[in-house]
Amino acid sequence: MSAAVSVALLFFLSVALNEQVTEGCSCVPRHPQQQFCSSDIVIRAKVIEKVSSTVPGLTAYKIQTTEVFKGFDGVNETQHVYTNEMPSVCGIRLARGQYLLSGRITPEGFFVSLCDYFEVWDKLSLLQKENLKYRYLTGCTCMISTCIEKPCQPSTKNECMQTDWSFTWQFKDGESVHESACIRHSDGSCGWYEGTGKPSENDTMDMSEV
Repeated sequence: MSAAVSVALLFFLSVALNEQVTEGCSCVPRHPQQQFCSSDIVIRAKVIEKVSSTVPGLTAYKIQTTEVFKGFDGVNETQHVYTNEMPSVCGIRLARGQYLLSGRITPEGFFVSLCDYFEVWDKLSLLQKENLKYRYLTGCTCMISTCIEKPCQPSTKNECMQTDWSFTWQFKDGESVHESACIRHSDGSCGWYEGTGKPSENDTMDMSEV
């Protein structure tokens, strides 16, 4: 790797790190689909109010689930979402309104952190909402990787490769940058999809040429 590429790589990694660090909380930058697939539950929910938490160190919010994208079996018992009190340990702050929430099931309940996929619902683009409904779950057995230096070629047929640095931030100039989804086809291969509606096995986009 040349010195110029090394300097550029260090610069972009520093940008990625700065984007994901809040007062000591650090998260590895990931594509939203990776966050979706690693979560136990992904829902659209209305945050009603902040309530008293019986668990020291945790903040609790009363929620009403309006749509389920993943974790159907665990949603019936999900009436509250928990997060760490302090941003330094990746706690989040929620206001009243509609959110996309994802996280894991813990002994305390549904737990969400700064490293999970969460967002004000109205800030998501139409394609992002369709990805949640139709596409992300179908690609959870695919692998999303990032190519640092071109030429970029997937190492396996079940790999979707990112060739830009958009995974380091969620928005650019006020617009969402995570519009694509990695989906699996009937032949076992995976590919990027940026269409609307439910994808067919031929609806892929070759991102290795970007």
